[in-house]
Amino acid sequence: MKSSLTTLFFLIVSQVALSQTLHYEVIKGSKKLGDMTVYRQQSENGVKYEINSEVTFRILFSFTVNYESTSEYQYGKLINEYTHNKLNGNTQKKSTIWFDGEKYTLDLNGSRTNFKPPIKYSVATIYYEEPKDGQKVFSPQFGDYLAFEKVGDHVYEMESPDGTNIYTYTNGICSEVKVFRDFAKFSFVMTPESLQEVQQKQIVGGAPVVD
Repeated sequence: MKSSLTTLFFLIVSQVALSQTLHYEVIKGSKKLGDMTVYRQQSENGVKYEINSEVTFRILFSFTVNYESTSEYQYGKLINEYTHNKLNGNTQKKSTIWFDGEKYTLDLNGSRTNFKPPIKYSVATIYYEEPKDGQKVFSPQFGDYLAFEKVGDHVYEMESPDGTNIYTYTNGICSEVKVFRDFAKFSFVMTPESLQEVQQKQIVGGAPVVD
């Protein structure tokens, strides 16, 4: 009985260690616009990511942007990823990409394209792994690769069709994203609680599991 309880304890501890959630607040100036969570669940041969955010902007009128993403990697390769972007409850962009063992198929707003493997980095991975200068990540929402350019110590810039993002890393984990768009400039700032876990290495970054 004692042995079974000990085994159960270590299984629970191991599960907690492999499940990690990062929390961010969306800030414009001194005002909070919303929240984002980024979740990672590791297993023996793979890793899953989930991203959820809600941001409300008030310019001439109020509008709310919701974003959700789920992705799964096995042996260091992207197996599937789903993203959905909504504006005031209406779909703006929706994408699904999956690997059939030979090729990737991307369904972006109903239009399908094929890609050759492997895809090792997509947008979800960059929160848990500091990139290298010139590293490319695949964006299902744009159907293309986006490149990181190192612009400072643990600071990287990434251009996309929507605008510019600047990522700052602490202990290999993304602690802030500055977002520059035509309609607004705002930041995703890691909460003090999550930042403390990162600084104390209770949350540790790293690449997806590889074979």
